[in-house]
Amino acid sequence: MGRWSYSNRLTVEDCHRISTTFLKQHNYFDGGVVSGRMSWSCIGKKTGSIGFIISTVEGDEYIRLSYTQTDRFTTEESHLDYTARLESTPCNFGGRRWWFICPLIVSGHACNRRVGVLYLGGGKYFGCRHCYDLTYQSSQDSHKFDSLYRGIGVTPEQVKEFFK
Repeated sequence: MGRWSYSNRLTVEDCHRISTTFLKQHNYFDGGVVSGRMSWSCIGKKTGSIGFIISTVEGDEYIRLSYTQTDRFTTEESHLDYTARLESTPCNFGGRRWWFICPLIVSGHACNRRVGVLYLGGGKYFGCRHCYDLTYQSSQDSHKFDSLYRGIGVTPEQVKEFFK
């Protein structure tokens, strides 16, 4: 996706994401059933948007996601509307911490991981970074030149020592 790296794995920075932190900061977990909308942009151009409904009613906690996705190759549009469970845990000094329960099914098994961020990682549905096998850009950058160092006969440790 427009980046050079030793790995072809997609990074979390390349994906649209929804975080419980963002939702908490914008008061979506303040109780009851609330709706909202968010959009993503890159260099001023809108790249996506999503509508959602959040229920924090005890015993019925969920986020309902509603969006349209267009296939890059066929330009076929898919209208998606599904829910992911929400769960909360108490914080040590009061309040609650909200979590998504990953809704993806991978290799026939439901993930059900409790996560703070859901990503649109190359599939149609939002899921956790583990299900999409996402990595972080900083992890890829930290070993970017290792093969170059091996090619010239030095180890990464020797290079680090040289630049101290």
